[in-house]
Amino acid sequence: MNKFHFSTVVSQSHVFKFIVMYNTLTYHCNDFRLFALCVDEKTYKILKDMNYHNVTLIQLHEVEDEELLRAKSNRIYHEYCWTLKPVVLYYIMCNFPTAQYYAHLDADLCFFSNPELIFQEAPNASLYITEHHNSNRFMHYYNLTGRYNTGFVGCKKDDIALSAIGWWKNKCIEKCSVEMDVINKTFGDQRYVEVWPTLFQNVHVVNTIGANAALWNIERYNVSHRNREVYVNNNPLIFYHFSGFCILSPKEFNLCHYYHINDKKVVKLIYLPYMILLSEAIKKIKEGYPNFSSGFSKRNVVPNMHYYRLK
Repeated sequence: MNKFHFSTVVSQSHVFKFIVMYNTLTYHCNDFRLFALCVDEKTYKILKDMNYHNVTLIQLHEVEDEELLRAKSNRIYHEYCWTLKPVVLYYIMCNFPTAQYYAHLDADLCFFSNPELIFQEAPNASLYITEHHNSNRFMHYYNLTGRYNTGFVGCKKDDIALSAIGWWKNKCIEKCSVEMDVINKTFGDQRYVEVWPTLFQNVHVVNTIGANAALWNIERYNVSHRNREVYVNNNPLIFYHFSGFCILSPKEFNLCHYYHINDKKVVKLIYLPYMILLSEAIKKIKEGYPNFSSGFSKRNVVPNMHYYRLK
């Protein structure tokens, strides 16, 4: 029995990032199983060949039913991948009910310390959600993308959690659009969890700013290196959400395609280690799949907001 069962959704475009997420999670947490829903055959084959000892791969046909297939037919690929987040988490909770805690993890997360710290804040909570903590230049996004970010959504194994994740799944199957609908307060899979504190009992809004640090809040914090760990203010950085990060080549990256990151410490202490790990993951994959290029962004498509090349 594992203490944690984590789930994620992986496509060809996120294989490199998934490997970094998994490797850093493994380094910092030793009591988990990761369930990866592969949305295409190529992703499944590559990850199967990696033969990770504590990863269970799931194929689409294992979770798709008539209701989900109808949803698949009325939305774009990106929207469908978002739809699958609560679908696979609910599937894991129902079919692998032996863990104490569960969580969805986006594939573009990178762990800097043990995620168990999140659950230790409120061990008896049923649901765990993280706030955006937007910095000044991202304040207007509260009205667009909501208060909480669903790159991480955690829960305990209890009836409240199962009910909430099932409710989230049904809402996403009903509608999961990239449109930022400020009238109905919907955006992809994300804004549905805004009502959890009023709709469900025992919801814990995570206190530490070290969980789900990201481009939209990092400008608020002082980033430092202490005792071989990265800190944001006085909190250990648990994981960073690399939203907007693009891979151009094994050594070239765009740190974000929509904003420039001004703090050099952030680049040195957070982004540089991530790029090095990505470069290593790319090299590993290229050894077995030299022609695999789905994880790279096209230079003429991605705005060149913050280019960085490794030496």
